[in-house]
Amino acid sequence: MLWVAPSGEKDIWSLLGSHRPPQPEQSSSYMVPPRLNLLASLGVWSIDKIERHVVKLGTRHKLKSGLQLILHGAYACFVNTATDFDDPNCLDREIGQGCLIADYCKSEGVQHVVLSSQLHSQKICSIMARHLVAKAEIEQYMRDLALPLTSLIMPVYYEDMLDMLKPCTMDGKNFDIEIPMGTTPLDMMCVEDVGPVVVNILRNGRLYLGKTESICGDKIKVKEIAEVLTRHLWPKVFKDKQLTVHEFYQNRSCDLKGCIDWANMFQFFQRVDQRYNLSITKQMNPNLKSFDDWVRANAQALNAAL
Repeated sequence: MLWVAPSGEKDIWSLLGSHRPPQPEQSSSYMVPPRLNLLASLGVWSIDKIERHVVKLGTRHKLKSGLQLILHGAYACFVNTATDFDDPNCLDREIGQGCLIADYCKSEGVQHVVLSSQLHSQKICSIMARHLVAKAEIEQYMRDLALPLTSLIMPVYYEDMLDMLKPCTMDGKNFDIEIPMGTTPLDMMCVEDVGPVVVNILRNGRLYLGKTESICGDKIKVKEIAEVLTRHLWPKVFKDKQLTVHEFYQNRSCDLKGCIDWANMFQFFQRVDQRYNLSITKQMNPNLKSFDDWVRANAQALNAAL
């Protein structure tokens, strides 16, 4: 995913396609769209809606020319690469895509790159989680290129409770939450809250250039996740299954793509304090949602998913 600011454009409101903000004294009331609509999705692309900088490309040659086209003269961009666990070579492929974007950010003189990154689990404690390692390698490559960079270490998303971390049930009434974190709090965040954080960073570039920020919307134990879900989705009852990382892998290896990587990620989270900064994130986005806020607002979607 590549969110791009138009040529010479330092007006973040134009970048995000949102309404013109009020005067500075009214700035606390500005609205940010939940998902930035100037984006390009990594994968199989064909050129489409170039005026909105949405590009989909096919061959590697087109990928290069399309990226150069979209980044030429751009002021800033937000980069978020995805790991395709269907691809046995997903680690190298994701790194290659990220490095290609970095090369064109450099050659086209992009003035501010905001990267969705992760800590390097393999270098830190010899744990291979490919989706973490790929993003850490891309960050290092961007730093080696001396790009004007801000890195955001991302947490687990609340929305994963609708999919990858969806509670399990045998009777439709009692649900087990299979997240192998023990009593260690899990850092989480709403996907829609990332956009305003990026807005803040790009509006205040001098404060964040060259920095790494670990962001989150909540720090919550699995037992507390169960309590929140039970409170808002009653009469459904949720409990922490309290399984180990190995048990998580055994239970999910048949249905979860990249299961070994997700299991290793949780092992990494338990062993390394990543120090996600909730207070800093709230400064960047005053409307940051807690897990309780998100569940309350999405109770219907959660019930439908379960």
